[in-house]
Amino acid sequence: MPLSSDFRELVRSRCDIVSLIGESVTLIPERGGAEYKCLCPFHDDHNPSMRVYPERQSFRCWSCNEGGDIFTWTMKRDNVPFPEALEILAHRVHLEVPKRSAKEAQEASFRADVFDVLSWAEGVFHDYLMKSPDAQIARDYLRGRGYTEQTLQQWRLGFSPDDWTWLSRQAGAKFSDAELVEARLSKERDGKSGCYDFFRGRVLFPIRDEQSRVVSFGGRLVPGVGSPDGQKYLNTADSPVFHKSKILFGLPAARPTIGQEKSVLVVEGYADCVACHQHGVKNVVATLGTALTESHCARLKLFAPHVVLLYDSDEPGQNAAAKSVGMLLGQSVDLRVLTLPSGKDPDEYLKTHSADSLRELAKQAPEAWEFRLNWEIRKHGRDSINSRELILTEMLNLLASIPKFEGSPRESIVLGRIASKLRLSEPEVRAQLQRVRSEQAPQSFRPISRDKPAEPQRVITFYRRPLSKDDKLDVELLEILLVRPELAVRTRTQIGEDDVLNPDLRELLQMIYDLVDHEELPTFERIMLQTEKNELKSLLVWLENQARTKGIEQKLLDAVDGVPKFYLQNLDHLKWRREKLSHEAYLDREALSPEQEDPLARLKKASTFHKKRNTDRRQGFGES
Repeated sequence: MPLSSDFRELVRSRCDIVSLIGESVTLIPERGGAEYKCLCPFHDDHNPSMRVYPERQSFRCWSCNEGGDIFTWTMKRDNVPFPEALEILAHRVHLEVPKRSAKEAQEASFRADVFDVLSWAEGVFHDYLMKSPDAQIARDYLRGRGYTEQTLQQWRLGFSPDDWTWLSRQAGAKFSDAELVEARLSKERDGKSGCYDFFRGRVLFPIRDEQSRVVSFGGRLVPGVGSPDGQKYLNTADSPVFHKSKILFGLPAARPTIGQEKSVLVVEGYADCVACHQHGVKNVVATLGTALTESHCARLKLFAPHVVLLYDSDEPGQNAAAKSVGMLLGQSVDLRVLTLPSGKDPDEYLKTHSADSLRELAKQAPEAWEFRLNWEIRKHGRDSINSRELILTEMLNLLASIPKFEGSPRESIVLGRIASKLRLSEPEVRAQLQRVRSEQAPQSFRPISRDKPAEPQRVITFYRRPLSKDDKLDVELLEILLVRPELAVRTRTQIGEDDVLNPDLRELLQMIYDLVDHEELPTFERIMLQTEKNELKSLLVWLENQARTKGIEQKLLDAVDGVPKFYLQNLDHLKWRREKLSHEAYLDREALSPEQEDPLARLKKASTFHKKRNTDRRQGFGES
């Protein structure tokens, strides 16, 4: 038994899986809250195929077969190994993680050190902004932008002076230059020894992951400080804990309101995001200087069915919105694009209009396909045959990428609008769309490509196809033990681990026997805690659901002297299979060296075996 199993159980008992998963996806209660459904984040899901089971504290996707417990969820969601998942969840429920082995500590220390540096830097930058006389110019700039004292505190905004080594000096002996470089807060000098601060003369916006941990900073150059030709906005480069294409600024703060309003507004930068929140529009997140990526799209779809892109109305902003449209149309969300009047950005608009006014504009925003059509028309014009052909080609390639669009009522409406705007006949537009679909693969966008774990895990696939007779027998034993774990002690004395032929089920049986050997009842929860392998956790959830579906508990009610007949029958079948395989191995050995045993003895063994086989056939071996 792992020494940490008791601690794992403590973490599991204090961490509710519904609350945990509900922070990342929108959960829909079913059966009076006995279970919940949601879109699965581990494949390109369009209909809610994942179920969360509060009673068993487990989850399972009935489409891609991912499943497990709170540890599985955290490992897969955050792409971290088990020790770090345990630490994340322990921190969540305010438990101190016991000291780990040297190997475990070494594996987790690197990322933990980076988080420590970033958390420390957040405090240093924030204190300097709020307290230092030298930061008055930054405070004046932020107040001139309309930021309140409460906003500065809530978002923990900071300031870095125009000094090449200020942060390094603040670190002193606490953090080395190498650690600051790993956190992307310092850079090594080209061709020289030593480092220099990455941010200088900038207001800093802490960037947080979904666990609210600081993973990076965004810096806005303060007018009158530093080089006037410096880049206005600056983000740190990707690091061991930060990937710009996957992070949405403001998501931890916006998540509660997104869940309530079932919609999310996406702006271009952190300054606009903070301004929206300050004005009371709190279901707002921001990209970090990039167009919306597939990773962003997949995350947003899990939080809200309605997404409004609120990009600047200048040419770069509109181009960014148009680029994002294709990806999100392929993600099956109600996507709209809002262009604010008079070329204003969200911050400017909210200074002269109310939050309710912005919300109303968001509700009236055109659907993404219509925005894209108008954008293509502005780009190419529609006065010539060539321009209309270019527009039609772009739009039909886009429409061909939308899942489940073909044959829907929505298809007829959209094609009619496109035909009307381009002065073409609707039948011809429809025929051209069919040619696009038939002559080339749909231009669909790939589902989110997630990082692979450091140690690739094998994929268990046997239960995703019709089970063999042997698999059915092995599965039945595990189903019985999950329903009646007290039978494991008796099973241990009669069925060996090697009697289960399926290697994955055999590994689960070994864990059950380990618990028995340590005088622990091998319940579903204890077995789940026994393994750190997500593929086995998923298999365990599948087995538990199978047992419920097949009514194994009811089958075990009929008993002889307190022992279920159904269970005894399963043991008999397993023992007979063992004898059968032993006999076959014996025949194979005899074929190689027939002189080793008396012919009459061989004949007697064969006769006994065939009588047993005929009895087994009459009893229906392997049926369940």
